[in-house]
Amino acid sequence: MKNKQLDSQGSIRPATAGDLERIAEIEGLCFDTRWSQTQFAASLKDLFLVFEEANEMLGFLIACTCEIARRAIIMRLAVHPDHRHRGIASQLITASLDHFRQKNLQCVELDVDIVKNGAIKLYEKFGFKVMRVATVNYDEDTSFLIMKLLLRQSNN
Repeated sequence: MKNKQLDSQGSIRPATAGDLERIAEIEGLCFDTRWSQTQFAASLKDLFLVFEEANEMLGFLIACTCEIARRAIIMRLAVHPDHRHRGIASQLITASLDHFRQKNLQCVELDVDIVKNGAIKLYEKFGFKVMRVATVNYDEDTSFLIMKLLLRQSNN
């Protein structure tokens, strides 16, 4: 995927190994549970996009695709807290959905923490629907929504 100029303010491009330090920094500001460098490095093999503005990375999106199952899963989406509410997450989602459609995938899934109303509303804006609520028991109950967006109707 080539660098895609979105507007005069920023662009989206594939992540590289040289981006991982800044990505880990942004992730640390956005998530309680952090990924390891190994997880980030492995993600470079699939869809891993970064949003840059004035040579500064402000956000990223990580997704994995399964072309056999014709589906994708958005694993991580983060925007630096100082740059939220500017449409960066929307631009990253749009670029990923374009990529998934080019690969002729049928659907995209993701998990989102049930208390993250802003994120839920963002995904709903793109047509994602709540499929179910799931709870994970670690030290305390954590509930999240499993959301899905159909890109194409199945021909089966």
